[in-house]
Amino acid sequence: MHNNLTWLKDLAKEFIFALITALLITQFVFTLPLVPSGSMIPTIKIGERVLVDKLTTWFVPVQRGEIVIFPCPDAPHEDYIKRVIGLPGETVLIREGNVYIDDVVLDEPYLVEDTRGTFGPYYVPEGHIFVMGDNRNTSADSRYWRSTPYVDLKDVSGRGRAIIWPLGSIRSLH
Repeated sequence: MHNNLTWLKDLAKEFIFALITALLITQFVFTLPLVPSGSMIPTIKIGERVLVDKLTTWFVPVQRGEIVIFPCPDAPHEDYIKRVIGLPGETVLIREGNVYIDDVVLDEPYLVEDTRGTFGPYYVPEGHIFVMGDNRNTSADSRYWRSTPYVDLKDVSGRGRAIIWPLGSIRSLH
């Protein structure tokens, strides 16, 4: 009986250690959210799981073109995934199917159709970014939020690094 009890205690300790380790990893290192909308098509499709790197946001500045995760300014309980378009101190303008950063057309090879509408200019304040979905004409992003068009860099919780599910769709994100 004593051996069975010792074995059970050891198993419980290992389970608790594994659970704590998993919680720490998903809190501080990476997570695997399911993408519920088509705002990032064709880069990320509905139902795919994204490997989100949470660690580097503490050490490496966010760059234009990266895919980031953050709470939506209009719905802070919802995490969004979008592409970084405008960086602090830049002016973003959308017109005639193009995005302009400080009056220079942004090259966006990931888009499959032009961006409709005229928006801006938006002057991105220090400590913030301007983001848009790759499926521009159906994306709720910086152009449409009521509270602010900007994401505070302190709210960026991670970078999308790869699609890891479904298995047939595994690929890196760029």
